[in-house]
Amino acid sequence: MEIIDIRNILLDNSKIASVVCYKDKRYMDISYPIFVSCELIVADNNIPIYIGIPTKWDMELVDFYIENYKEFPYMPHIDTKGKICLYELEGVLIDGDIEGIINQCIHKAIIIISEGLSGSNKGDFIDEFSLYWCQFSNIRCIQCDVPSENKTQVIKYVENVVERGKKEKYVTYIEKNKKSNLFASYNSEAFKLWNKSGTQKNGGYICLKPEEYIYPPDARNGFDITYVNKLMSYIPKKKMSLVLSKMSNSKLLIFCIIQPNGVENYIGVFLKNVCVQEDGELYKIIKTSSTEVYPLSVHRIDKNYLMNRVKNDRKTFAGRKWLVVGCGSIGGYLVNEIVKAGADKITLVDNDILSGENIYRHLLGIEYVGQYKAEAITKYIGKNMPEVKMIPYDEDIYDLLEDENIQLDDFDIIVSATGNHNVNRWLNRLMHDKKYAIPVIYVWNEPLDLGCHVMVVNMAKQGCYECLFDRNGENEELFDKIAYCAPGQNITKNVMGCGNAFIPYASTVSLKSTALCMDIVSAVIDGRCDKNVIVSMKGSGYYFSQTGYEVSEKFLNQNDIMMVQEGEKFSKKNCELCS
Repeated sequence: MEIIDIRNILLDNSKIASVVCYKDKRYMDISYPIFVSCELIVADNNIPIYIGIPTKWDMELVDFYIENYKEFPYMPHIDTKGKICLYELEGVLIDGDIEGIINQCIHKAIIIISEGLSGSNKGDFIDEFSLYWCQFSNIRCIQCDVPSENKTQVIKYVENVVERGKKEKYVTYIEKNKKSNLFASYNSEAFKLWNKSGTQKNGGYICLKPEEYIYPPDARNGFDITYVNKLMSYIPKKKMSLVLSKMSNSKLLIFCIIQPNGVENYIGVFLKNVCVQEDGELYKIIKTSSTEVYPLSVHRIDKNYLMNRVKNDRKTFAGRKWLVVGCGSIGGYLVNEIVKAGADKITLVDNDILSGENIYRHLLGIEYVGQYKAEAITKYIGKNMPEVKMIPYDEDIYDLLEDENIQLDDFDIIVSATGNHNVNRWLNRLMHDKKYAIPVIYVWNEPLDLGCHVMVVNMAKQGCYECLFDRNGENEELFDKIAYCAPGQNITKNVMGCGNAFIPYASTVSLKSTALCMDIVSAVIDGRCDKNVIVSMKGSGYYFSQTGYEVSEKFLNQNDIMMVQEGEKFSKKNCELCS
C-alpha cells in the first residue's frame, strides 16, 4: 500500500476534497503509516476530517476523525476525541480491498454525520447510553449486583483499597486509590460470592421512569453535579429521604433509568464530601470545598444480566426443580452446564467420594479430593455462580427413596448420569410402577472413544429404558442392543484390586455426552421433543480397536455419526413395562 494509491482513491471520490497525505504520522497516541487531512462533503457542509490508515487496515478498517471535534455538535457515534465509530467489527468479515474499504467508510461517515446534524439518530444515544457515559476522563468502575425488584432502595457497597508499594509516594498512592474499583449489591451474600472484603457502607439504588427520554451528558464538558440533581428530581422527596438518610457525607448512587421505550440504562455516581439540601419538594446535592465527584461505569453482575449471553430458550431452565443422580465425570460437567443455562434449583445425589485418580476426567480438581462428589460440586457452584440453590445428598438414591428423604414426583426433570445400566433399569421400573409422568434423561459413555448415548423416557409415552436390552438366543444372557462394544467382553480396568474397577474413557467423551445431553434437555423443556427418543453419537473407535477389543454390529452398521431413534422404533413389543 503506497501513499500515492491512497491519495488517488480519495481524489476519485466526489465526497472528498482538499486532500493532503502524510507518511508515518502519530495522532491520538496511534501511529499511522499513512495519514490524511481532507474535507468530507456532507450535504452543503465541507467538514474537515482526518483519515488514519493503520498497518493492519485489513483487520481494523480505517479511522475517521473530526478535526475540530471540541466544537463539533454533540451527536451519536462520535467520541470525545472526534473519532467516528463507523462499524462494530465483531462478526464482520473484512474484504482485503483498500479502495472498497475507504469508499465504504466514507459513505458510512456521511450517513452518521448527516443523521447527527438532523437529529434523526438521536435514539442511538439511548441504545448505547453507557458508551457515552464511560467517556468521562475521571470515570471509575463499579461491579453492581442489581436488585431483582426495580424500586428505589438502600444497597451496600465497598471501595476496593489498593495496597501501597514500599517505595511508592503517598500522593501517587492516593491518586491510584481514586481510580480503584467499587462493588455494590443489595444482597450481603454477593460480597462473599465475589470475594469482596472491606467495610460495607450504605449506597442508593434509584429507579427512574421518566415520561420523556433522558440522554447522556456531553463528556467533552466534564461531569457536572447538576446532572445528578436532574436525575434525583424524578424521585419524590419521601422516597429519596429513605435512601439519603442512610448515607454519610459520601454518596454512592446507582441510577436505573427505564426509558419511555422500555430500554434500561444503568449509570452511577460516587460523591465524596457533599451536602444534601432541601429544595422545595426535592433534594439537592451541594458541593463543598473538598468534594470529589466520580461518574461510575456500572458493570452489572446480577444473574438476569449475566444470562443475557445465553440463548433465550435456555432461560426456561430456571424455576424448575432438577434432580441429578450421579456426580461423576458426566454429572459434574452436566451440572455445571445446566447451571450456566439458568437452572437454579438442583438436587444432587451421589454417595461416591472424589479420589485423586478422578481429577483428570472430572470437572473438579485437587482442591476437592477426599470430599463427597455431590457436596464438592455444590461448593464449586456456590463459589462461582450466583443465586443457585443446590441440595446435595451423599447417599445412595435407592436409600434416599426408601427412607422418603426425597420424592421423585417433587421434581420437574430428572437426569441420571450414573452410567450404570442396573441403576438406570431400576429407576426406569420405579418411574413406571409409580406412574410418574416426569421426563427422565439418561446419559452414559461407551468405553474409550466408542461414543455416547442420551435417552429421554416419559412413562406416558412409548418406549423405555428396559427396551434397550434383550437376551442372547444361545445362552439367554442379557445384553445391550444399542452398545457400540460387542457383548461378552470385560472392558473394566482395575489398578488397585477389588472395589476399584472403572470403565476407561477420557474427559473429552464426557464433554461430548454433556453437550449432546444439553441439546436434548433443551428440546424436552421447550416441547420440541414430544416422544421418547434415544440419541447415539458414534466415536472414532481408534483407541478402542488398538486395545484388541471388538466393536458391535451396531457400531459397524451406523454410517452417520449421530443416530436418533424414536420410541416407536426402539420399543420392544413384549416389554413388561411400556408395552
